Amino acid sequence: MNYTKLLFYLFLQAIFSEGLSIDIRVSLFHPHIIHSVIISCSAGKYSYSTATGNFNELKSGQSVFLKVYNNTIWMRGEKEEWIQTIGINFKSTEDQSIISIKPVLPSLHRRNYDGNLEVKYSNGYLQLLNILDLELYLMGVVETESGPVAPLDFYKVQAIICRTYAIRNFYKHQEEGFNFCDDVHCQSYKGRHRWNEDVVIAADATRDLIITDLDSIPITAVYHSNSGGETQSADNIWLNGESCLIPILDPFSIDQPNARWERIIPADSWFSYLESKGITVQEKPDTIAFESNQRHRMKYYIIGTDSLEYNRIREDWDLRSAFFSLIYNKGFFIFKGKGYGHGVGLSQEGAMNMARKGYHFTEILNFYYHNIRIINYSLCIHCLSER
Repeated sequence: MNYTKLLFYLFLQAIFSEGLSIDIRVSLFHPHIIHSVIISCSAGKYSYSTATGNFNELKSGQSVFLKVYNNTIWMRGEKEEWIQTIGINFKSTEDQSIISIKPVLPSLHRRNYDGNLEVKYSNGYLQLLNILDLELYLMGVVETESGPVAPLDFYKVQAIICRTYAIRNFYKHQEEGFNFCDDVHCQSYKGRHRWNEDVVIAADATRDLIITDLDSIPITAVYHSNSGGETQSADNIWLNGESCLIPILDPFSIDQPNARWERIIPADSWFSYLESKGITVQEKPDTIAFESNQRHRMKYYIIGTDSLEYNRIREDWDLRSAFFSLIYNKGFFIFKGKGYGHGVGLSQEGAMNMARKGYHFTEILNFYYHNIRIINYSLCIHCLSER
């Protein structure tokens, strides 16, 4: 049994030993360093307790202020004295309770959350952890990643992808005391979804469904904004690929909002950049030799006997994608690009287009991922135990 399979098997064993409800811990406002916050109860009721033994209630409309000072947390409620502690736990005591967090230093937008909240002192700042059921978390992720208006079957696609990612990466931040951060380093999560019936329906209709390979192991279900008409293999840009992440022609992404882009830079800037990468540029260069026509995705930009990875160029110039052609015109190079993102796996705009055209969510997933199974993860433990 390989390492990924072993982790998944241990995850399933742990889940089944405690029932099928999965609580997760999400680090909030990552990667900001939070020094002070206002925490409010927007609905329902919360009880809260400190590490030093103080107990109280936070009712709807009430708030507390927390700040870091002298290597500890100081907390004060409305018209109350300051309390010193190293941690506070806020636990929902009524159904449909909502807790609100407004970072003060730094000043960030307020967000609302389902579930419970744990606040800890950590290396001079406040560590905020949202503890909630996996499916509630997924609703927030799906809306953040997909937007508030999308076809129902696309929400189903996104729910399955996000659930697959969460289960495969369940122990990603284990050593730090949580499962996921709320940034794109894991999955973008900005709190509870605004009431969107289609997001709720999609999460409920696909409950427990994940994408696995033919050995019943959750895949790396990566996705991007737009493929530009053609996806690429995972091992084109990462060291390790997966058999499900192979290049495909993607007509559904063509003519979508992020299908094409353009950028113009001075020729001297381009030549200086190439020289910084060890590529020789003559005093009077033949500009035609530096043009490229990437009709289909290629890994390398080639100039004579020299080459440079398109993905490296994308990262260095902060381009929308690595799928571009290069044209010289009157002292400038023009990047004529296709797509938005790394181009591996599912194209979100292409998948949305497929959903609008009436494709079922299983057809969409099977179009973008090769040789996969869409199964209830509760069945995986039986599949794995037999191998």
